Amino acid sequence: MATMEVCCPNCNTTNVVKYGRQANGAQRYRCQNLDCERTVFLTDYKDRVRLPEIKRQIIEMALSGSGIRDTARTLGVSPGAVIEVFELLANFGASYRGGTASGNRSMMR
Repeated sequence: MATMEVCCPNCNTTNVVKYGRQANGAQRYRCQNLDCERTVFLTDYKDRVRLPEIKRQIIEMALSGSGIRDTARTLGVSPGAVIEVFELLANFGASYRGGTASGNRSMMR
């Protein structure tokens, strides 16, 4: 049986343990580094829109004036997934600005 060394995507430590499974059967892992902000993660996401990089790209494309369908087509996700990211931001009352969330809702109007 082959073993795979798993690294935390946030802090790049190999000090991780298995932490159960998702509903779709994907293995979850937990980072044991106490200084790491991201404690639970997956090595292979089935749903691309869950990836932080894709969410960041969706928000950046929206701020640059791209439409929902254009964003979905470019990133290879569904238009509904793009709308869900927007709704998530609206619910938290936040807009994306350089990696941090701030409290204005001007992007959603």
